[in-house]
Amino acid sequence: MTCSVSSHPPETGSSGRPKDPEAEEYLSIGSLAEVTGIACDTIRVWERRFGRPVPVRLPSGHRRYTRDDVRWLRRIAEALARGHKLGAVIQANEAELSRLLERRDAAVADWELRQLADMARDFRSAELTAALRAAWSSMPPCEFLERRIGPLLSGVGEAWVEGTLQVRHEHFLSEVIEDLLRSLRVGVPVPTGAPVVMLATLDGEDHCLGLQMAALVAALAGMRPCILGRGAPLVEIEAAVRESGARGLAIGVSLANAGVATDRKLAELRSSIPGRVRILVGGASARGVRRGPRGIDYLAEPGFAAFQRWLASLR
Repeated sequence: MTCSVSSHPPETGSSGRPKDPEAEEYLSIGSLAEVTGIACDTIRVWERRFGRPVPVRLPSGHRRYTRDDVRWLRRIAEALARGHKLGAVIQANEAELSRLLERRDAAVADWELRQLADMARDFRSAELTAALRAAWSSMPPCEFLERRIGPLLSGVGEAWVEGTLQVRHEHFLSEVIEDLLRSLRVGVPVPTGAPVVMLATLDGEDHCLGLQMAALVAALAGMRPCILGRGAPLVEIEAAVRESGARGLAIGVSLANAGVATDRKLAELRSSIPGRVRILVGGASARGVRRGPRGIDYLAEPGFAAFQRWLASLR
């Protein structure tokens, strides 16, 4: 992540608060896209269409953004992922946006989130893993993913925005969770001859925690998950589906990679993979207002209930 600090006339950010050029740490639009998961092109479109976020202009003409912009865009992304319409959330003021998001799961107490965040801050991987395993043992699997892992990741992301955690802590937590999800999945007995579900992300996708969660849910549903991981080329996905005899292909697409280019890749996949193989697109972008190519299923609701129904339909 690249940040730069510059001096220029005060301006107003997305939150409506004045930006102090002497006190702010500024991000380029590329860095803003990286930390929010929203593509640069999407941010530019929102600036032109809705007038938000409002960038600070350097004397050179370059745009720069603040942590307030990061916080606001992450809240917008969360609202979109929960199924709210873009026009409603992007025009909402702070109070209205908070009301839209106030359904945030309260099952994880603030004190517990703080404890887990402290473990990530201190790189206490053994304690963090033990605490998460205890939570796994105390609740149903999907509840664990939706009420522990999801809120924990969101909370650590917000802590980064507030400056109480750094990117290294967020990355460390992601790796601990990924290792945990793998080990939990390995412990699930999968029946001999179980239907195969292929899980992958497309070229340019850097995150695959969602795939690990989906693979665990698939294994618990009696399916045999095969994970190709981050950024698999189309030709490799096609070959893997063909060689494995997979009944379904689940593709994770983040908000950062939602767009026409991804739609083209998905259409190419659909045309090259036999129609008997169902294709599913999940991730935050699947719950947006856009819809991609025909012949592809989209997870239009948060959580794993819809994914479980899709897995059952493969049988």
